[in-house]
Amino acid sequence: MKNVLIVDDDSATRALLSRVLKVHADEFDILTAKNGREASDIISSNKINLIITDIQMPELDGFGLITHVANNYPEIPVLVMTAHATSDVKAKLKTHHSPKLFEKPLNMDILTEAISEELDAGAEGKIRGISLASFLQLIEMEKKTCTLKISCKGQSGNMYFQKGEMFDAKMGDLKKEEAAYELICWDKIEIDIKDVCKKQQKVINQPLMNLLMEALKIKDEREAKENVRRAPLKPLKNLTLKKA
Repeated sequence: MKNVLIVDDDSATRALLSRVLKVHADEFDILTAKNGREASDIISSNKINLIITDIQMPELDGFGLITHVANNYPEIPVLVMTAHATSDVKAKLKTHHSPKLFEKPLNMDILTEAISEELDAGAEGKIRGISLASFLQLIEMEKKTCTLKISCKGQSGNMYFQKGEMFDAKMGDLKKEEAAYELICWDKIEIDIKDVCKKQQKVINQPLMNLLMEALKIKDEREAKENVRRAPLKPLKNLTLKKA
């Protein structure tokens, strides 16, 4: 059974959401917390599939909770609800890569639909704070079929997997292995996962480990060249000029 965690310091809101969502008791269980600190304790001891949180709360507010979840549980999607959806709040949520925002008073039909979409997404979602090489090995081990969108510093590319095997990759004008090498070289990435793969033709025929080793070799060579370029020039010592 999946678990949905509702976080709000207002007991009436927690009770309302719990009562309305009770009709979905055969799909998921409801847990509640009165602030981000209590929510963090619940997340550490329970498998949470979705968080719905308010912004203004004592001890640890919604922004603090979102940051905690992003750093420690990036696989958990977060929905935000607030009665204070100012332009500053919306701008701050964007910097936290927060998903959907719902203004109070809540439209329960819209919120319920969003909850269902997030829970039905299964493996779909965003992941940060993990190396792409490690994540690709996990996909291979679990024989996942999926499409990955890799984003870094305004650039993005896609990798396509069927049953754990990389079928194709594309990044800008780069395709196949070249695109895979480039994407694996990126640091501080964000991974969007879609639990589908529309690529049916396998155009990358190298084993994943070969791709990873070649990409890391390319990355090491790039970093070595960059270090040489940035190295300060050493002063010349004991240099004497001969008179003509």
